[in-house]
Amino acid sequence: MKKIILGLIIVTLFSTTSTVFAQEVNFGQPAVQSVQITINEDSSAHVVHIVEPSGNSRQLSVISNDFINLQITDQDGDSVEYGEIGGDRTAFLILPTKKKVNVEYDLADVISEKNGMMTWDYHYLASTSFYLPTKADLVFVNGNPINLSDLDGIRCHGCQVILEYQLDKTETVEQVQWEDKKFDVRIITNTDISSFEFDQPNKKISFDVSDANQYITLIIPLELLWNPYEVFLNENKMLKHEFYSDEKNVWLNIKTNETGTVEIIGVSAVPEFPFAAVLILATAMIFAARYTNNFNLR
Repeated sequence: MKKIILGLIIVTLFSTTSTVFAQEVNFGQPAVQSVQITINEDSSAHVVHIVEPSGNSRQLSVISNDFINLQITDQDGDSVEYGEIGGDRTAFLILPTKKKVNVEYDLADVISEKNGMMTWDYHYLASTSFYLPTKADLVFVNGNPINLSDLDGIRCHGCQVILEYQLDKTETVEQVQWEDKKFDVRIITNTDISSFEFDQPNKKISFDVSDANQYITLIIPLELLWNPYEVFLNENKMLKHEFYSDEKNVWLNIKTNETGTVEIIGVSAVPEFPFAAVLILATAMIFAARYTNNFNLR
């Protein structure tokens, strides 16, 4: 690895624009780059900036000055020439290369715990891919839930996000008995759930929550309560996300802004429309619509 000391340039800047140097120094062009971040269970992260080749010098800043284990190499692992630049946030000047350059380092304790969630308030103006620990299969990005069961990671562009997740999520199961059938409603949350009820005539699930500002994710069998849903907290309609479905269950997420009673109202409930009948009816309606369109076109 070859590190160039920018002594002459920095001395000149000190003598002419010392105030600017104390805040931010720009050499060369901003690096065209993408970032890959692997988050570990111990709240540390491994960061890789992938910098595109260029015939000009390029500058990039680190995500945080608290970095360790720095390595700067080309895509083949060979050393490259670069310089380190001071300022509010450490930056590197990478001299012209014909190959991509990897700037790698580790960050310790970048994740903090807030309201029972592991949280990172991340700001960096480059496309960033996050790879979370295996246990973190449910993640919230700016409050929007994402099921990572079928995904390797998540990507943001540009990139200002609040990332939240649990390593050991708290999951309970509420069993609903209706006539001779049993349905399991799974609930993932850090708050206490009580007075869980299923009201078949009103197509409604209700329960009480004891804490505010908590995510609550329910995995609801479609055969029990068909979506789309409307959700109310203390009779006030609230924002909800129906963000994942595996054809048998819907994942529904809400975030409470106060304590009280949550009501989830569906469009149909067992046995008002048997699950198989709903599918048959939907298929029949699609077929009828296509047939009508074809007939009208003739």
